[in-house]
Amino acid sequence: MVVKKNFYLGCCRFTRRLIGGGILPSYLVMAILIVFIVGAALTTLLPKVVESGAVVHREQDNQRTDIQNSFTIIMQSYNRTDLLLKLLNHYQAVPNLHKIIVVWNSVGIKPPTDLWDSLGPHPIPVLFKEQTANRMRNRLEPIPELETKG
Repeated sequence: MVVKKNFYLGCCRFTRRLIGGGILPSYLVMAILIVFIVGAALTTLLPKVVESGAVVHREQDNQRTDIQNSFTIIMQSYNRTDLLLKLLNHYQAVPNLHKIIVVWNSVGIKPPTDLWDSLGPHPIPVLFKEQTANRMRNRLEPIPELETKG
């Protein structure tokens, strides 16, 4: 009981020194508290992500987002399989993502489709498009598998 009372009095003295002692004006203390409360409220709105090992899974919603309200990521890769797998894993938790299309510019090297599939079930499909030449403009070529407008 004495410990709780001393702790409470210590907190009151500390806040009085902050506010009343001129260290921090009261409006600044209130602004900081509001920022923390708003941040906590926004954190609860984030989609739930379950991390198991090295793979991050987004919880499946009962209703799959329709193509009208979703988008597709088109990304280019060349000789960076380790970084590509990390990015693909990271993008699995993005809300409203319909599909990921990887433009595979490593000519003569197979894309890591088998490796990606072996890492577990993924909520977002990933499509690897092998290219015949390594060009920066490959990602700008028409892609018939592109279903979204965004």
